[in-house]
Amino acid sequence: MNNCFKILALCVFTLTALKSNAQEKFTSYDNTYGGKTYDIQIASKDKEKFSLYIDAMSLDRTHEKGGITIDQKQYQDFINAIAEAKTKYEEWVKTAKENNVKELSKTMTIASKAGGYFLYGSKWNFQFLVNLKFDFKILESKGEIKYLLLIRTGELQSSSNQFMKVDGFVLVFSSTKEMDDFSTAISMDKITEFVNKPKKEALFKD
Repeated sequence: MNNCFKILALCVFTLTALKSNAQEKFTSYDNTYGGKTYDIQIASKDKEKFSLYIDAMSLDRTHEKGGITIDQKQYQDFINAIAEAKTKYEEWVKTAKENNVKELSKTMTIASKAGGYFLYGSKWNFQFLVNLKFDFKILESKGEIKYLLLIRTGELQSSSNQFMKVDGFVLVFSSTKEMDDFSTAISMDKITEFVNKPKKEALFKD
């Protein structure tokens, strides 16, 4: 039990250190539904190991900062899941328009694992394993029909304190173009280029 606790404590310390110290602004993406741009940061130990910290829209009125973590082991499954969701999204939008469906909420049978993080007070907290859910949603707003793809974390619970919980975070895409732009922004080519880029300190040799 003591060894398990030590390993868990080490994981928490490592992730907290990455979140607070080792991250760099990598890119950003637009959430046109929410009218906001969110940052994506990256933490890399070497050229092959990395973690993306994708800030996302909060579903919690009290705790607004947080999002989804994707490491190099989860990366390809995440990209594949978005591609699969995009195909289903296109199919369902076509069906909805053909049948004049103006309101719907339906979960896709797509699986992808990630991690989650959130700011609780002044402390970053982490849930190491999150089963992402992919939802298709149709709603009418100001006379306009919107077709949305939601990628949700569900409720998050801190790994270090079971009483620290938030309602979760969600990526919201309003079109296939937004999905494509997001996938391109975090493409492996872009990640590799960024990770291999010389650090600012290394440019100024003494």
